[in-house]
Amino acid sequence: MRKIVDFFIVGAPKAGTTSLYEYLKQHSVICMSAIKEPDFFTKDELLKNPLYYGKNPIENIEDYHDLFDDSNCQIRGEASVSYLFYPLVAKKIKQYNTNAKIIIMLRNPVDRAFSHYLMDYKLGLVDQDFESIFNKSDSLFFQQYFEIGNYYEQVMRYLSNFDKDRIQIIWYEDFVEFGTKELQKTYKFLSVNIKKNTILQTKHNAFSLPKNKIIRKVYSMIFLRRLLKNILPVKFTSIVKKNLFSDSKKPILCNKLRKKIIKYYINDIEKLEKAMNKNLILWKK
Repeated sequence: MRKIVDFFIVGAPKAGTTSLYEYLKQHSVICMSAIKEPDFFTKDELLKNPLYYGKNPIENIEDYHDLFDDSNCQIRGEASVSYLFYPLVAKKIKQYNTNAKIIIMLRNPVDRAFSHYLMDYKLGLVDQDFESIFNKSDSLFFQQYFEIGNYYEQVMRYLSNFDKDRIQIIWYEDFVEFGTKELQKTYKFLSVNIKKNTILQTKHNAFSLPKNKIIRKVYSMIFLRRLLKNILPVKFTSIVKKNLFSDSKKPILCNKLRKKIIKYYINDIEKLEKAMNKNLILWKK
């Protein structure tokens, strides 16, 4: 009988989940899913409301379990960042595996929102400017960039479904500054031996832009990207990206707009600060 998935990196998006997924893949006894984000436990939400990414969630349990190579594995994990935001997911995971461990990565919500926007702009998925989207609170883009950053209730849903010792909170700012130390905490949380020679990259999703408008337009065609991803080897895909994109200086969010967005988040930040007993003063600046 195939063993179930033991732990879940549930989000938030643009908070270091890709890096953590890649680091954990290097451990000899940890088996991460073949694709980073199976979205199995949000399949109903994503199929009903496919957003603008054209998400393609795994729909049945057999295909889900097939994503994990059972050889030499002590524990299995995945990293679907949609799991933090949607209200019913914590309960679904609890029903699937009562003893599951949950890893939640949280980032300054203003920085997270802007980073998410820049990623989508790069992919040709959005052409509106960031401030215009912030001013349209009923838009789908607003949900993806701003509502996702209201972490308090999202975190509390997991705390109400799982014992506190089954949940690890990783603060993005600590993860960036103290990568090795934070990773060792995660090994301890997952009850595996500490791997001391994990190769830590500075960035797994460095900012870059298409070399011209034609490439940006083509890259925005989700079906084409998915097709190429399925037929091309991973190494070849990386080579293609390097030739189509060029590293670019990351835009900076203007201070006036930053302060405006902080006001939107301030109540949620303070509730999270109190619940987690964590000083989040830097998130308020």
